[in-house]
Amino acid sequence: MAIANRIHFLSFLRKGPTMCVSATLFAPLLLSACVLSVSSLATDSPELTDTFGSLYTTNLKEFNDFPIYFDRKIPEWLKGNLIRNGFGQFENGKRHFLHMFDSFAKLSSWKITGNNTALFSTKFVKSSTYNQSMATDDIAPYLTFIGVEPPFSRWKQFKSIINGLDNMNVNVYSYHKTAKANGQDGKGCFALTDYWKMYEFNCTTLQTISAFEAPVPQKSSLGFLNLISTAHPLPEFGTNNSLLFLSTLSLVPWVKSSVKFIRIHTAEKREVIASVPVDQIPYMHSFSTTEHYGILFCHPMYLNIPKFLKEMHPFDGMDWYGDRPIDVNIINLKTGEIIKMKTENSFVMHHANAYEDEDGNIIVDAVGYDDPLFVKSMLVENMVNPAKRKNIPFSAQIRRYIFNVQNKTSKVHTFSRPSNETFLTRFDFPTINENYRSKPYCFLYGVALRAIDNNLTSIALIKKDVCEKGRDKYYYKTGVYVSEAIFVPTPNAEEEDDGVLLLPAADASTNKHYLYVIDAKTMTLISQAELPTTVPYTLHGHFIPEKL
Repeated sequence: MAIANRIHFLSFLRKGPTMCVSATLFAPLLLSACVLSVSSLATDSPELTDTFGSLYTTNLKEFNDFPIYFDRKIPEWLKGNLIRNGFGQFENGKRHFLHMFDSFAKLSSWKITGNNTALFSTKFVKSSTYNQSMATDDIAPYLTFIGVEPPFSRWKQFKSIINGLDNMNVNVYSYHKTAKANGQDGKGCFALTDYWKMYEFNCTTLQTISAFEAPVPQKSSLGFLNLISTAHPLPEFGTNNSLLFLSTLSLVPWVKSSVKFIRIHTAEKREVIASVPVDQIPYMHSFSTTEHYGILFCHPMYLNIPKFLKEMHPFDGMDWYGDRPIDVNIINLKTGEIIKMKTENSFVMHHANAYEDEDGNIIVDAVGYDDPLFVKSMLVENMVNPAKRKNIPFSAQIRRYIFNVQNKTSKVHTFSRPSNETFLTRFDFPTINENYRSKPYCFLYGVALRAIDNNLTSIALIKKDVCEKGRDKYYYKTGVYVSEAIFVPTPNAEEEDDGVLLLPAADASTNKHYLYVIDAKTMTLISQAELPTTVPYTLHGHFIPEKL
């Protein structure tokens, strides 16, 4: 394999000074959890000179049920709790995280109560790594995506491997807690990352309850290397179950490593549907499901054990092969049968949706990148520095993968647009109307960077018509930085796009952060509610509708 086609991730680390913010801002303190007065709106946010950079700047403030008010009327039926997970603190004591994915997890919620009002809360996930870090005024030795500066000693690096990943800052998901649980009342809320372990938290107050780790189907002697999973579980079609995968590393020559596809009945009760043997453990962030199948894209980004043990960080211990195809494993959810196929090379972060068409083909829509450089480039120092973030690549593109399981052939379809509208196909963070999960559907919603101009911070919210009937739309306002949008359907809606999109946004014209409500049909802003503080970037979220 040509060396040019192989990326050794350590070489992309860029050392240097990180963001300059008053050290007093990062003192380990907790504000009162009581509701703060509205008069504090003008003083509760850190002093900002770069609104985009505020998304990657520490905010230690915690709020509990702070009332916020929409500036225009929102639909009367829109009631429930939007919960999002993401970043909160990028340094502690003398150390700082190099990559934004390592920021201490912080949950935010917006309880929409009616009368154009919502209650805003935000709290840190009180994980072991967070608690130990706060107690020592340092960053505790747990595994990180890339690392910290100043770096840990070799002893602390080994200790971080033993401690494993503990910072759950990627997503939230609701699991049934008991076999008899029905409805949301029988579910618990969990904070997730690409790991088997989770943290349960109170869905209403956001208070951390405890760490949770279900029994592991097959243990390895290498701790965390046996616990690589996904932050994106999916519901199993027509059931109350969920699905995910778990990687199992083998160091025994006659036993292959594997990726297990797992059915989750409750948070603790899990069963292995199939075990996919692999020569190398691939890194996968998400996957797809249809009514009858689970689909794993084992793209050629593999764990390199000697390299990992040298670098001591998961992402630095992986190799990317740009000249190899994706190994696709299609798993029959009923029988566990595995159909092996291949498709063209791509680094796939987020699967959008999948379904079986009338001819029995499996259709998978997913966002692919040319390579993992975009992810690697999201160092904190790059995100808060306007000059440096100009050089961050963004090659995301929505692709449709069509698999004929009968003759084991595949093809890839890209959605074309005029040259001045290519951003309508080049986006990430895809979401859908979840009522159409694993079914034929038409509409995807996502976030496009470098949208209207070539600046990374030119960000548009995209509505993509994958049925290609000319219904693409987008929301864009100069200096507004949107994030993943959660679709909330209108009750008893007959059309797929009848509903609203809920998302946090930061507006450079006011230097303030908001909750947006956008009409999913027209992609126009219905209303916005000003927040009492900055909300560092949130990655993914979940809406829990109020019971009628």
